[in-house]
Amino acid sequence: MAQIRARGIIVKQSDYGEGHRMLSIFTEEYGIVKAVSYGVKKSKSKTGAASQFLCYADFDLYQGVNRDVMNVNSVETIDAFYPLSEDIKKLSLCVYLADITYSLLGMNNPDERILRLFLNSVYALAYRNTLLQKVKTVYELKLMCAGGYMPTVNECVSCGKKDVYAFDLSKGGAVCRECGGKYAVPLNKTLIRALEYIISCDDKKMLAFNAGEDLLNSLASLTERYVLTQLDRQFSSLDYYKTMLEM
Repeated sequence: MAQIRARGIIVKQSDYGEGHRMLSIFTEEYGIVKAVSYGVKKSKSKTGAASQFLCYADFDLYQGVNRDVMNVNSVETIDAFYPLSEDIKKLSLCVYLADITYSLLGMNNPDERILRLFLNSVYALAYRNTLLQKVKTVYELKLMCAGGYMPTVNECVSCGKKDVYAFDLSKGGAVCRECGGKYAVPLNKTLIRALEYIISCDDKKMLAFNAGEDLLNSLASLTERYVLTQLDRQFSSLDYYKTMLEM
């Protein structure tokens, strides 16, 4: 029976049978793995408090009958990001960020950079006074870059011309007027500079820039549409997050 010790963060949770919970844990060495935490709803459960969404911990896992699903033996919590549980807007944003991460990465595909980006974003939401829209926008673009969808923004992605006027969501980058299609979103120099910074900056400094409301709104619209277009799906968690913002 295979046993592993893995450090990771819970990116999905759901009820499993009576009193159990199915977890998707984004780990450093194994990528996203599924694991069952048995009896977590019992008052005497040793792993109940640590079997929650966004718990970052060291997990002792072992392989049961189902080879695709591990069992949780024990958990040593590193950080549960408790402030997020007190803010439904921040928590719902984290659900969306976890969903797009899961959609892009899939199961059992280790990616330390994406894990680090996700942890940095969750940390910023939990412990820093960072605008939600800023965290969302930057994570969306950084995730796409790390996942193989880095856009070209300073020249036409189709013909290489430097005179670009729009960002084509389906082609994955800036386009000139001759190459733009129906998925083209207008660009300006300020927006291009902001995109270039986020794409090229060190991941540790990805939130270290200032942007006015208009620029941030433009960035947010573009990165969100880029994610939805490239991943070719909608996310109910995004709809829920937007609903929470309206409250």
